[in-house]
Amino acid sequence: MRKTRRHEPEYVLHIFHHTDERTQKPVVVFVIRTVKEFTHFNYHILLDAALTGHSIQLKILGLRTSTLIMPGMGPAQGRKDFGQLKGAYHLTVTKLDGESNSFLLNISPNQVTIEGGPPRPFVLAVDEPVLVPED
Repeated sequence: MRKTRRHEPEYVLHIFHHTDERTQKPVVVFVIRTVKEFTHFNYHILLDAALTGHSIQLKILGLRTSTLIMPGMGPAQGRKDFGQLKGAYHLTVTKLDGESNSFLLNISPNQVTIEGGPPRPFVLAVDEPVLVPED
């Protein structure tokens, strides 16, 4: 009997409302974190982000170590903020190898609703806030 390999998500994408500490304006924050926790360094996920009309593209470009080479533990993470998002958006997250996952977002002033997604995603999208320093 052949074993089937379970396809577990590699990343969790947190999408939530936040107030920018510098400008005091509302933003929608996209924080992507690895499921894997690193034990020696704090890594940052390099992200490229684009907003075109009602389409949001996030591309994972790789990992880099923090500028302070201090021991640390936890998931690698990256953050992108978007201001003034309202309505329905098509979100596509793409890995460096070209694999992509798509989601539908409905953004109101009070909440973010995530719909759709592939049956076996590499990124799990959730509307739970997490604490990540601003870029």
